[in-house]
Amino acid sequence: MEGERAKLVSGFEETFAKQRKNLTGDGLWADMEDAEQAFMNTGIFETTMRQRVDASWLAEPIMCLLWALVCRDQVLPYDQQSDPKSNNANQLREEIKKAVLRPQAEIDKQRDVAELWHWRCRTHMLLTTKKIPDALPNGTPMSEIIRMTTDKAVEEGLFPQSIGSDFPVFGKPFREISEEELGLLTSIAMERHKAFNWLCGYAPENRWSETPTDT
Repeated sequence: MEGERAKLVSGFEETFAKQRKNLTGDGLWADMEDAEQAFMNTGIFETTMRQRVDASWLAEPIMCLLWALVCRDQVLPYDQQSDPKSNNANQLREEIKKAVLRPQAEIDKQRDVAELWHWRCRTHMLLTTKKIPDALPNGTPMSEIIRMTTDKAVEEGLFPQSIGSDFPVFGKPFREISEEELGLLTSIAMERHKAFNWLCGYAPENRWSETPTDT
């Protein structure tokens, strides 16, 4: 048992040491924020669960940024989570060497898509927790606002088709999702929204951690 632990620690430290060397060699280490450097310098048994969860969710913004650099053909559907294991560091280094930035109009459209999905997640949460009323002050039901927003999104090609006049997720209307599914969808949308907002220059002084995700 002790031998397996030592082997795991050794492998983890070796991997992180290589990554720190690559980041330094590429001139990126100095651009990393304090929390990012701290994570890279932390031992495997010293990282917190929050740090590990946050690190795993970076697969979403990585996927978005790789799409923007034409290293990925598409941004995954918003009910499909990115796989952290799909991002091999060595492979990414080679892909990025050949990267070119997509036209700004394409990136702007994806930013709008991410913000729209994030808005739908937040609206659903606020409605189900009764933090906003079911209708606007003028009497228009929120269900009608959602229907009109859905129709416009389909018209603009933001997703192929609606289900039950609502955003399509897991083969059903968004309004029928479970609490667990809402948590997953919100995390996906928020991380992608953050990535595209950062890419479009919304972050104060380009600081990733301060990138806004208002809807």
